[in-house]
Amino acid sequence: MSKRQLTLKQKKLVEKTIAELDSAYSQHHKKVKAFLLKALFPNGTLAPQYSQDYVLSTLQEAARILETRVAGITERQLKEALLLGLLMYFEDIGSPISVAEAREILSLSASGTQLVSEVTRMLNHTPANTSARIERIVGQAYSQELLLQVADQRDNERLLELYMLTETEDEFAAALEEEGFVGIVDSAGRRWKPDVYAMMVLRTMLRESTVAMQKEQAKSDGFDLAWISDHNVDNPCNLWENTIISLNGIDSRFPTYEEAKATLEVFHPNCQHYLNVIRDLADVPAHVIAATESKYGIRLQA
Repeated sequence: MSKRQLTLKQKKLVEKTIAELDSAYSQHHKKVKAFLLKALFPNGTLAPQYSQDYVLSTLQEAARILETRVAGITERQLKEALLLGLLMYFEDIGSPISVAEAREILSLSASGTQLVSEVTRMLNHTPANTSARIERIVGQAYSQELLLQVADQRDNERLLELYMLTETEDEFAAALEEEGFVGIVDSAGRRWKPDVYAMMVLRTMLRESTVAMQKEQAKSDGFDLAWISDHNVDNPCNLWENTIISLNGIDSRFPTYEEAKATLEVFHPNCQHYLNVIRDLADVPAHVIAATESKYGIRLQA
């Protein structure tokens, strides 16, 4: 299988994984929303028919089931994606290996096992965070119900009117969507929906792990250089496309992966660029040599 075929296969695998995770999140949200509307708004107005403890325990069990499902999807698909990444490395250096051989190498790779564990942990922030947010919304609903009872007992018509204007089934459902079903809120205050967050985590962590394997394997095999793929993007990444970098800092003419990433122009979260390991500069495409010479102001060809 060629490098291009392996790359496309890995890309489709990531897309399939994201779709499966999105389906898992969507099914979870649909069930949770239906349960809460039935539990808190049985007749269209806020009048809980179950205790708060029962409702919260049901939500926690639903989150646990989702976490288990997310972990299963992540472990199964990521191992396959890493396998494809390893096959791509050996394709790059002109020494293709069998899938069986790649599986054996991967089974001994600590970075592969670590990646699966780390990605699972990161993705499980989503159900955990979502569950905590929904529990707060539910808690507020029960608090509002107590206020309603007080208003009713005191026959305070004005308070009742205000309450009915602000606590409706539609508004509760909207709060679930806008405040509850949010995968994560980052340090900049941006709200990531679960599927978008999963896509970013998978792409970023898979790339990081693939690069770690490339660096490890290249160092063992005596190689150091790789060139960045070309996606014709209209963002700062295009400043690095088709240029050569050093995997382990052995060839000082080129920046390392870490140095390129530190510019914030390439290998950012969700970046889809990948590395092509170089066995010999003589085998590198002419356009890559030209782009590299232009970027660094060096001469690679005699």
